[in-house]
Amino acid sequence: MDEVRQWVFTICCGTLLCGVVSVLLPGKGTERLMSMILGLFMLCCFLLPAGISLELPEIDLPAAESARSQAAGELTDYFLQDTLRRSEEELADAAAKELRQYGINEKDIQIYIETDESEDGSVLGLTVNITLPEEAREHHRELVRILEYELGAQVRLEYGGEGA
Repeated sequence: MDEVRQWVFTICCGTLLCGVVSVLLPGKGTERLMSMILGLFMLCCFLLPAGISLELPEIDLPAAESARSQAAGELTDYFLQDTLRRSEEELADAAAKELRQYGINEKDIQIYIETDESEDGSVLGLTVNITLPEEAREHHRELVRILEYELGAQVRLEYGGEGA
């Protein structure tokens, strides 16, 4: 008789919990998913006290943490590479805009970004290396000053690119 009482108590508590959760749902978008989850929960409430036991798989926590760390590292690397690529494109556009005033064609510019990192891997700053055509050398100081101001990073100019 105690087992029946426990079973009925579990079903009542499960029903109350499902009712509270369904009332607290934020909107219509999650209604179908939550009704399926609550239905599965209620099914478990009906079956577990009746003597049907669920065998849950053993989870190897160190292996799961290692897999999580590896996935997080791969995702972080992807976003860092994507951010670096986009930054190079934006810096190239900004530099090209400024260098057009000196008659330097956008196709003649090569930009490479170096990150200055601390020992713990955090980025301290950026250095923008720009290769320009030889004829731009006469405006070196002015170009460095303008580009550092516009790009917000240290600029290193090199010459030797082919001019148009």
